[in-house]
Amino acid sequence: MSMIKTISITLTIVGIVLLAQALKPAYIICKRELNWGWGSLVILISLFILGYLILATALYQSTQADVFDLVVASILFGGSIFVALVMKFSLRSINQIRDITRQEHHHALLNERNRELLARLPTAVAEQEFELHYQPLMATQNNTIEGVECLIRWPHTDGSATATSDFIKLAEQTDVIVEITRWVIRTSLQQLGQWHLSGHKLTLQINISTRDLAVELVNYVEQHIQKNRINPSYLTLEITENLVISNQVNASKILQQLRELGIGISLDDFGTGYSSMTLLNQLPLSQIKIDRSFVHGMEHNKKHMAIVKSTLDLGKTMGLEVVAEGVENAQQAQLLKEMDCPLIQGYYLAKPMSVTKLEQWLQHNKHITTAAAN
Repeated sequence: MSMIKTISITLTIVGIVLLAQALKPAYIICKRELNWGWGSLVILISLFILGYLILATALYQSTQADVFDLVVASILFGGSIFVALVMKFSLRSINQIRDITRQEHHHALLNERNRELLARLPTAVAEQEFELHYQPLMATQNNTIEGVECLIRWPHTDGSATATSDFIKLAEQTDVIVEITRWVIRTSLQQLGQWHLSGHKLTLQINISTRDLAVELVNYVEQHIQKNRINPSYLTLEITENLVISNQVNASKILQQLRELGIGISLDDFGTGYSSMTLLNQLPLSQIKIDRSFVHGMEHNKKHMAIVKSTLDLGKTMGLEVVAEGVENAQQAQLLKEMDCPLIQGYYLAKPMSVTKLEQWLQHNKHITTAAAN
């Protein structure tokens, strides 16, 4: 077999393979787009295949190939490369455009939903659509319920609920968060006063936001503590690093005024931010809460165990009470007890509950609530 015929046959075979690679994206594009533009490319591929069939027949029947056959094979081969690349990159571009369109559509829907939520928040506050749930905190050394963390919920009439993180993030962008926080303070302190009258000397933890840190907050909290005849030491306000980092001077001033009233200040999600260690020295804290991400799986993760242990040692050295959040099983609770962690909180103990369910839970779990009822 002559060299020209060998090269021509090789180019023909490779060209057909390239066209076969182009058929799938061509089919996908044609099926998705359904327009004559992509249909013409399919026709073009068919013409190339027809050309290859004619060339292959000619090469097969002839004893030897001439330069003309090589030129035709080279032209068809170059066209095959071009068509295969066009189909490949066209499909990739179309997929990228579709992905971008989907993302834009998703963001548009999300933004529209956020605008609707934000518009509904003032009405929700005015009509008291929110509910407060309470999650117990247990002292590990004597298995007593020392207090509860107050958590806001926004239920709907159809039985569904808006995720707390969703509407709180939106509310924090406006002064609506101040009204929400005041409602939480007013309602939860009233409930705490009732619990104290009934004999449950629970402590209360409330989350506050950046916009809440003003002199008005100090006055408002003091007013409702006095109104409900509560010892200020039974109240702790929880802050996060993000809350104070943007305006640390003002935050420190307000938090110091709250501490002077006897109210506790807790640094939530400790260990997850860049400035957590710095804040320990600069803020008037009484408590730190180990973030649940370190407690999760600590029984199987030596690094998490080391972080929890070092945080407990740090808290003890600095005279700070330490709470471990996100405790999910008995093994974690036992490990924390062995490490002398003062308080634990999480689903292992109980999920956040309404007032009615919490009171039923306390009644049902008298064996671990004796000290709380003294």
